[in-house]
Amino acid sequence: MHPQHSGVFVIVVNSKNQYLLGKRKDSYKAGMYGFPGGRLELNETLIECGKRELREELGLKTNILKFVGVIRELQDGYNFIHFAFVCNKYIGKPQLKEPNKCEGWDFYSSGHQPKDILPGHRAGLDIFLKQEAEQYRDIIK
Repeated sequence: MHPQHSGVFVIVVNSKNQYLLGKRKDSYKAGMYGFPGGRLELNETLIECGKRELREELGLKTNILKFVGVIRELQDGYNFIHFAFVCNKYIGKPQLKEPNKCEGWDFYSSGHQPKDILPGHRAGLDIFLKQEAEQYRDIIK
């Protein structure tokens, strides 16, 4: 798989069980919302990519990323593969570190998020929310 056609995004979850979305600008699908993430660099592991993107975009540090799933999305005539992770244990407070690529970051609750989330990121969020619901259902059985 060509590294330019694959990337990682991270669903950052806070202590209120809200997740972080940023409004994109001057990039693919500007005006839409997405999670922190980016393209996988050559010789970089998926985890390294996720951790790097959290540092570069938000100034957050973590050693714990939990795998959520893989999403295939058609982007401008080619297949793009997203590897989705979740992070709920991190050091720091999210900051706008790349103002040329993002208008700002905000936490949203399930059911109260923007409607215009990037399609691949929306699919990853749906997988994550389904996993969370199943985990909760297992606890109350």
